[in-house]
Amino acid sequence: MGKNLYDLAIDQITEKYKAELMDEEIDDVNPQVEEEKLDEVSVNFYSLSEIPFDQIQDFKVSKLSAFKDILWDWRQEGSPIYKDDCFFSWDKEISGGVSLLAIENKYLCRLLKMIAFYSLPQNACLQNIKSFNTSKTILKQLQSLGKFLYKHRLFIDIQGNGSFTNTFYLTKEHFSDFINNDLKDPGAIYNFVKQVKHWAGLSKSKLIPVDYRLNFKPFDDDMYSKLAKNAEDNKGEYLPISIDALSELVAYCINNIEKKSVKVLELYAVLWPIIAGGESAKIQSFEWGKAIYDLLKMDLELLEVQSYKFTDYSQVTMSSDLNNKLRTAVKNHPEWNKNNSIFTSNIWRLKQSEVVDIALELGIELESVDIAIVYDVFKIKIKAMELVTELRNSCVVILFLVTGMRNSEMYLLEAGNCWQVKGSEDDFRIRITVSKTSEGSTGDSIVLPVPAIAYKAFKCLEALTEKARIWGKSKKLMVSPTSNFGKEILARSINQFLGRWCENLGIEHIHPHQFRKTIAMFAIYQNPNNITVIRRLFSHKSLAMTLSYIVKMPGMAEEMKLAIIERNKELLSELLEALDKKCIGGIAGNRIKRLVDESTIFKAKLNDDGWEGLEQYIQILLQDGLNILHRTSFGAICTNTHSGLVHLAPESCNCNVTDCNWSVFTFNSIEDLKDTIKFHANFIKDDHCSEGQKRFSNKTIRDCIERLYELKGMDYVKMCFPDLVRGNFLISEAWGHNYGKQDIKT
Repeated sequence: MGKNLYDLAIDQITEKYKAELMDEEIDDVNPQVEEEKLDEVSVNFYSLSEIPFDQIQDFKVSKLSAFKDILWDWRQEGSPIYKDDCFFSWDKEISGGVSLLAIENKYLCRLLKMIAFYSLPQNACLQNIKSFNTSKTILKQLQSLGKFLYKHRLFIDIQGNGSFTNTFYLTKEHFSDFINNDLKDPGAIYNFVKQVKHWAGLSKSKLIPVDYRLNFKPFDDDMYSKLAKNAEDNKGEYLPISIDALSELVAYCINNIEKKSVKVLELYAVLWPIIAGGESAKIQSFEWGKAIYDLLKMDLELLEVQSYKFTDYSQVTMSSDLNNKLRTAVKNHPEWNKNNSIFTSNIWRLKQSEVVDIALELGIELESVDIAIVYDVFKIKIKAMELVTELRNSCVVILFLVTGMRNSEMYLLEAGNCWQVKGSEDDFRIRITVSKTSEGSTGDSIVLPVPAIAYKAFKCLEALTEKARIWGKSKKLMVSPTSNFGKEILARSINQFLGRWCENLGIEHIHPHQFRKTIAMFAIYQNPNNITVIRRLFSHKSLAMTLSYIVKMPGMAEEMKLAIIERNKELLSELLEALDKKCIGGIAGNRIKRLVDESTIFKAKLNDDGWEGLEQYIQILLQDGLNILHRTSFGAICTNTHSGLVHLAPESCNCNVTDCNWSVFTFNSIEDLKDTIKFHANFIKDDHCSEGQKRFSNKTIRDCIERLYELKGMDYVKMCFPDLVRGNFLISEAWGHNYGKQDIKT
């Protein structure tokens, strides 16, 4: 392309705005970034402002499409998950019934295409764009910019004579009016503002023709940050991840960990100093030539080094070190000194492309100077960073999914806190620091079981961040192994890099909190008993918190109601039958008996000929202040749920069930009570029974006899245990109980 090809684009375009480029944020919100430092090598960019538009029309935007095409098709280059959907059509409506492709809109379409051109991964010098799926999303967002410009009749050939009005008369008020009156959704407003910011940046860098530039910033940085935060805060309730997205994402992540992690770690071990960049690269010695040799010997399928070898030396790009090596080789060549002795020093003033041409004319084999010169080391570095980032993201997704941890808990995750249980082959544990529900300033530590894939993911993160943790003097796994090397990745940045990655893969935006909702949904649908497991897994203080969390999910309130009914039908039926037959005992049983006798609501709900449906009784019991039930020892029913809501899982009670204020005994408890009485009666007869054991056994016998009496009456107790009743009866009468009456003082 001659003079139109920017061999030193980064130096020429962004030197003045270098700080802005290097500080480009993930999602343009958070100062924590993971941008590639592009100033280590020269990169070729086109400046559309210096190229005739007829030539621009033929520029390739993908393997299948050119700039002039209506359809920009990246189906051969898109996401490994969703390639088939990776294309964009410019046939869009920008006003009621008006297409962007209408003849009068050709200049407007040209502007939007030029902005889109710099939103492609190979041309994105002012944005962090790594995939064509991200480009597709951005191009969709450009539609609102097209509507804005059409509304003000800018870049429209109204007269049909090839003339149009540009942005000369536009003011900040025009933009403010549009976002206040035409865009209602905070997300749409932020996306519009992002595209305007990009347009202004391209204009400032003189990358688009003068007539198409926006020569002022409609939104200052404070306004931009405010709109970004507002968009994030208004995303609404996080729902579980869709089955389609989850099935694709999880399989992709597991494949990265199981099949690619070893090679990626080997690749990183070779290239980490150049990937890290910054101050660490200055301290750590690194030579591209040696690195290329090492990579060639590794024979990596993930990164086919030979495919990055230049076939056209006019396209050679190289780092400053390699550039200096080549210039020195040319300067020291006898023919150069012989023919250019006076101008030898000028070798340092020549363009890189000119030096390459001279070296080839002198017969210098570029590989003999340094093998790295003939390889596109910039692209190798970018590909390596992508592989490292993909592995890191895959590990983070798996850990989020199997633990349901929060963003803050992922940020606090430290190396060494995942291990294999000694003596086991498939038993693994992870230690998580919970800060949100902790009463302590440093958080509470909990240990959870995890599957083998989570253990592998953790170990991959440990290996990937080892050097970064040493450099940053941090124990946390969430440190950057690429740019911003060694800096901790804050909780909010975890959300941003996962969102950007999902966008790159072409799947729905996933917030880390959605993994919690997803694991809760699957656990509940699999078995309602899992509610207590979820409570522990999510570090909720109470089941009330867990229930309120779960019922916010679509359809889950009804599911929970059905689950409660289903799991408690047996217990409710048993309790109601016990009440009806007056075969009920225990302190709580007598309390419920009295409550039912006094409840007008309960009686009013009864049919003339018996009980109504159990679903109605649940409502009655709740209205009358009873809790839903769960089974405990002795076949008793426990009415103490602690949270005031529901226990769906069987739990062992730590109390003395036979003498507990919350226990209800029914006809199902009779045999257990009798067996317990017999056991302890025989036990105290043993010569080795201690005094303490005798006191405990005697009390247990008395409690069981009392419960048995409540259920079956004194005659039944006397028939079963005549000797024991006589002794215990005397003691109990001394406590004020009168076993000769059917009414019991509660």
